[in-house]
Amino acid sequence: MGGTDGPRILKALRPKVAVVLGGGGARGFAHLGVLKVLEREGIPVDLLVGCSAGALVGSLYAFSGSVEAAEKALLAYTSSPEFQDGRYRDIQTITPLEKPQKEGFFRRLKRAYKTAAFFASTLLRESYVKPEEFEANVAGILPDRKIEESPIPLCIVAADLQTGDEVVLREGPLRLAVQASSAIAGVFPPVRWQGRDLVDGGFVDKVPVEAALRLGADVVIAVDVSLDVAFDGNLDRRGTTLTTRASAILSEALTQSQIRFADVVIRPDIRKVHWADFHSVPQAIPLGEEAAEAALPAIRSALRRGWLRRLLRLLGRHPRRTVVFRPYPREGTASPPPLPAPPAPVPPSGDPTPPPKEG
Repeated sequence: MGGTDGPRILKALRPKVAVVLGGGGARGFAHLGVLKVLEREGIPVDLLVGCSAGALVGSLYAFSGSVEAAEKALLAYTSSPEFQDGRYRDIQTITPLEKPQKEGFFRRLKRAYKTAAFFASTLLRESYVKPEEFEANVAGILPDRKIEESPIPLCIVAADLQTGDEVVLREGPLRLAVQASSAIAGVFPPVRWQGRDLVDGGFVDKVPVEAALRLGADVVIAVDVSLDVAFDGNLDRRGTTLTTRASAILSEALTQSQIRFADVVIRPDIRKVHWADFHSVPQAIPLGEEAAEAALPAIRSALRRGWLRRLLRLLGRHPRRTVVFRPYPREGTASPPPLPAPPAPVPPSGDPTPPPKEG
């Protein structure tokens, strides 16, 4: 056996690690903090799967070569005169993070005017943010490259507005794919892609863990920066507010169902970051770092389990994943802490499990 065969065999046996970056608007800047910790700890990233803000940050990281370079590029653009953020500021006015206890007449009037302008503009056109503004902002951050040229294998998740299907983009214009994955319906315009109208992937798969598994990941580290169901103790009982909250609960339930197959789920505490505050890069990144550092023991444990999954895959078997269901807590008691993930079971011989179909 030659001297180079050993490292080659070890590389082939090493588990394939996917990092899945979910949607959440400007809260997605926390993804860079998570990637910074993974980079510092020498944890490999063999596949990046991104949805919405995760697609933007993941693409920027993949093509810039390091977290430091990605952070500098993001800060340079969001603080430049070219960055058009007037409409994002309007959205922050319409949906403030915290409703003030005492709000003056003029502040209420301003919020009412901005809200009316938002609904009036979307009645007359397809989005609140004009297509050219959206394109310019994405182009100001990302290079004019193709997805398949990424140094780190990259896939971007969007949703088909006509069929409701999840669309996994693995080749084609990078900027257009990120626009499609980030196009929140009503806020940003849909993107026309090969005869399809694509919108934000978060409508079907906000943290696309399954896409990573279908692409052959042995270990999945998912980052969830969504905050669909926030509660400050006061529930506004107006019909429109209740409808919006019910939709948020549905979105949260879908996300929780999807991320249960991840090996590690990292949730930065992004409650103080508004999803439309695109100047929040310096505030969001440390939140991602803090959450990733807390998750390091779980990540190392998942990497150890990944060796067995990789071996099974090389033997032509698809490793199974187990979800542990905890019992309901008794009334009046807090939920118990989550159980540690079990090791991946070895399929019995003679019972081959077919490989998953491509995403």
